[in-house]
Amino acid sequence: MDGCFSTIFCSLAIAGLLAAPGSAAAPAATTLRQPADRLGFRVGALIQGKYWHQDPRYQATLGREFNLAISMVFMRNTQPEKGQFNFNGMDRDMRFAREHNLKLFGAALVYRNQHSPGWLGFMGPLCGGWTASRLEQVLREHIHTVVRHGGDDYWAWEVVNEPLQPAKNGCWSRVIGREEVIEKAFRFAREANPNALLVLNETFGHEGVDRQKTDEFFALVRRLKATGAPIDVVGIQMHLRAHVLRPSYLEEFKYFLSEARKSSVAVHVTEMDVYQGPNSSFADPWKKQEEIYYSVLRACLEDSNCTAFMVWGLHDESTWLKHRNDASLDLPDAKPLLFDNQFAGKPAYFGVLRALKEGRRFSPGKKEGN
Repeated sequence: MDGCFSTIFCSLAIAGLLAAPGSAAAPAATTLRQPADRLGFRVGALIQGKYWHQDPRYQATLGREFNLAISMVFMRNTQPEKGQFNFNGMDRDMRFAREHNLKLFGAALVYRNQHSPGWLGFMGPLCGGWTASRLEQVLREHIHTVVRHGGDDYWAWEVVNEPLQPAKNGCWSRVIGREEVIEKAFRFAREANPNALLVLNETFGHEGVDRQKTDEFFALVRRLKATGAPIDVVGIQMHLRAHVLRPSYLEEFKYFLSEARKSSVAVHVTEMDVYQGPNSSFADPWKKQEEIYYSVLRACLEDSNCTAFMVWGLHDESTWLKHRNDASLDLPDAKPLLFDNQFAGKPAYFGVLRALKEGRRFSPGKKEGN
């Protein structure tokens, strides 16, 4: 079926008849989750409430294709007023997860000022006037309440996102301390659920996986673990752009995987998408996009320590790269995901499916992780 799809697609593309890839494709006979389930591997996609009821194909595709879903749990949504929690989004995701036999990945418990509720006062120059001890109490109560509410439906929690830039986590870092807030957040999450995987997530650039940043990140991981921070997993964002991607991007990713193993943490690819590039970047941009998705997942599957692969959106219409407030960041032509706007699998989808079907191949001496 892959070959048939590619042949039809390429013929139509050459004729100039396709505005978007994959629009004529039928659903795959094998879903992504079928080979992933056999491998004991998690493959997931981001849940976006904006699209939840917009088209019935959204929920149908999510439930059919994935065994993991990213559930957004930003504090501004889950505790919009001090002491008043709103679990509508989490409850929706938990019901869906139970109905479709999938697990949830909660993102993110601690993130930048803009994702914190207004009552914290983090958008002001004095960070709301909080003392370290009072803000630590807020952090403990928030994480305990949210993580306990999620229970066993949440397989993993992104405890802190993008820790290498203190400005990103703004007032949390300024008031409690850059590394202190990370250690405390992980400890509070472990207290709330001893069984869930706890993830420290970071981004490493659009051109590949920056090696200097990788070294800085794992130095931080090792320092935190030395203080007792219960970090189980490191997450790597891979918001790649095909037209500027370094030829060495796969070796860079493999270096990240090797550093994770040395640091005794597992790896999740947490946010994957591939911008195909401006017009004329490639003779066949969709083939190039397929190659990148396949190659990244293949490298992940070849390392037993890499246990999950998630895409940052379900279909091209839902990409975060479009409709951005800053025109310099907006990419209106972006089609970076696995499904087109009609929820048909693109060549990238079949690249991911092919990698999953090929299974896991480990080097001698390596043991499969959880």
